[in-house]
Amino acid sequence: MKKSLLNWLLLFFLLFSFQKIGLAQSPSLSDPTKSLTCLITTDFYIVHLTAYQPPKKDSKSKKRHTFEPFCQELPEHGTSFLAIDFIDRDLRKMPIGMSVIELKENPEGGEMIDGKILAETPAQTYKTGVSQIQVDFPKPGHYALIATVGDDMFADKIRIPLRVGIGSEFKWESLLPYLYLAIILLFSYGIYRFFIYRFNKKNSLKF
Repeated sequence: MKKSLLNWLLLFFLLFSFQKIGLAQSPSLSDPTKSLTCLITTDFYIVHLTAYQPPKKDSKSKKRHTFEPFCQELPEHGTSFLAIDFIDRDLRKMPIGMSVIELKENPEGGEMIDGKILAETPAQTYKTGVSQIQVDFPKPGHYALIATVGDDMFADKIRIPLRVGIGSEFKWESLLPYLYLAIILLFSYGIYRFFIYRFNKKNSLKF
């Protein structure tokens, strides 16, 4: 009876540890904003990005008959429509220019550097709070949408990185939560086996 009770208690501890660590490491629960890649924040402003791409003319898929919205990752290169919703109402009273640039690899290493401008619009006020720009991405790669707030030398820039036609970027850091969970589970199982061993040894000595 005691052995059975000990087994259940240790099993409960193992499952409880797995649940607690899993909740702590889950990005959607620990930080809900991490999954909202359409919402871009800077030191001064908050904007919402929506990118639209038309369906392929030769596509046989029945799922994309209309324009489909995306965020910072666009599945294909080609014609795209980018829209920024200025959540801060102060931005609706200020002149804002839009531009889309290509990003190139830095020969010296480090962050990518700005390349040629693919599309741009002159500075103007958007009373509705939504600005739009059309761009034709020539090839898969890294790009950036830049909204320049103000038309003087002290203008602020809202820079939004874009990944076009290259899929989601794999990061080894994303495996760390699972590795941490595995270590915790192995440690918990080791404790479980240790107590079972001690319990069995203690009972064997009684006989």
